[in-house]
Amino acid sequence: MRKLVSLLLALMMICAVLPAMAEDVYTIDCYWIGNGDNTAVREGVEKAINAYIEPLIGAKISFHIVGWNDWTDKAVNALQSGEKMDMIFTADWREYMVEVTGGLLLPLDELVAEYGEGITSTLPETFLDGVRVNGKLYGIPTNKELCVPEGYIVNATAAKAIGWDVVADDPSIMTTEDLEPWLEKYKEMFPDKYPFLMDGSAGRWVDEPWCPDWAGMEQNVIAMKMATNEDGSFDETIYNIFATEEQKEHIELMYAWGEAGYINPDNALTTFDYNGTFGRGDFLVFANPLKGNNIKSAEMYAANATAEFECIEITMQPKYVVTTHAGGSMFGIPVTSKNPEKAMQFINLMHCDETLVNLMLFGAEGENYVKVNDVQVELIGDANWYGVHGGAWTVGNTKLQYVLTTEDPEKNALLQSYANDAVATASLGFRFVKDPVANEIAAVTSVVKEYGPALMCGTADPADPVVGLDAFNAALAEAGIDVVIAEVQAQYDAWKAAQ
Repeated sequence: MRKLVSLLLALMMICAVLPAMAEDVYTIDCYWIGNGDNTAVREGVEKAINAYIEPLIGAKISFHIVGWNDWTDKAVNALQSGEKMDMIFTADWREYMVEVTGGLLLPLDELVAEYGEGITSTLPETFLDGVRVNGKLYGIPTNKELCVPEGYIVNATAAKAIGWDVVADDPSIMTTEDLEPWLEKYKEMFPDKYPFLMDGSAGRWVDEPWCPDWAGMEQNVIAMKMATNEDGSFDETIYNIFATEEQKEHIELMYAWGEAGYINPDNALTTFDYNGTFGRGDFLVFANPLKGNNIKSAEMYAANATAEFECIEITMQPKYVVTTHAGGSMFGIPVTSKNPEKAMQFINLMHCDETLVNLMLFGAEGENYVKVNDVQVELIGDANWYGVHGGAWTVGNTKLQYVLTTEDPEKNALLQSYANDAVATASLGFRFVKDPVANEIAAVTSVVKEYGPALMCGTADPADPVVGLDAFNAALAEAGIDVVIAEVQAQYDAWKAAQ
């Protein structure tokens, strides 16, 4: 009897402890940019990940998937308002410096030293050094490609239909203008469709001379040229790009193409669904950043395709390593985190634990994907998790990732090696701190948003006295762009002198 009573008391004590133990499992709130949330699929993936990580780090994950166009309003603004977050996607092209200079992200060096052995043992120092601000680390980069030239994803199926025998890096397409005969043929054959597609309302000029997202300004309005001159030197002039002859000529071309019906007039709107247009195959060429070896088009197709068509890539820029690509995909830990240590432990696993990396990327084996061999997987229809989040380039360590059956089994090795022959730009590592001219930047940003998209997407006449280039540059001058350029110049000179 005494033994029975003792056993019952022990069981009661265990039952009393279990809820407390469950409460001790910390929930990591992770804000992740993506293509659009799918609650049922996400919850199943979270369940699978949590079953794996709870025994490892005593924590579970809750993903908050926020769409590309909603990111600033629903993620960054939420962070600024003090919402509890433990991890947030960030990038040099996506508010990294706003978050750092605004005191929204924690410095991570001490956390990495204590919990980040998997990060420091796998991530090349080039990445970590490339994202430091004043010597401090605020984001942990994805271990991925370090060189991302601009180019075109060509709908090879549509190209064949109009008689274009397109090949990878087609030598007949050396400039944007070289596309015009094929755009005309496509429009003749498919009068209700638009052949020239861009990935967003800001437009994209894939053979532009400008170093991408150089000063972290709206539409890269202040930038330095990227490529070397004929003598091998760099032009380190800091430009208002919309006041240059090069930009004027491109905008004039976009307007001509808009008038000819080559560009969807909605492309200039933030609500334009370019992913859906791509997925339906309703385009001839899609202006996009590339990664070499047809990798970007395969990723885009897997995440968005609702029709069957083949893709071929044409790279339009030489290979350079620039600041924004070192910090092209990161996770930071916000100051609103209640347990930064658990967040860092999770980020560390993202860089060294193959099981977690592929759970994050593809979901659960047998539920969200089927493994075909040691390297390749196939997605399962409506349970496709791969198309929900931001993509493989946002998930920890590409060296640990499986690939799709539509992708080269050597994809990840190719991503890593693609930058081996890339040239470092003169400004690699420079980051503009905006605080000293915050008011002028706010005014300039407002002007760029008002004029830039319509001009870059071909819906505004550059010669128009109200919405054209002269009016745009007059508004920029009034907003204080010269003051901003002077501050950028001062910071660049100081940075250069310290190198």
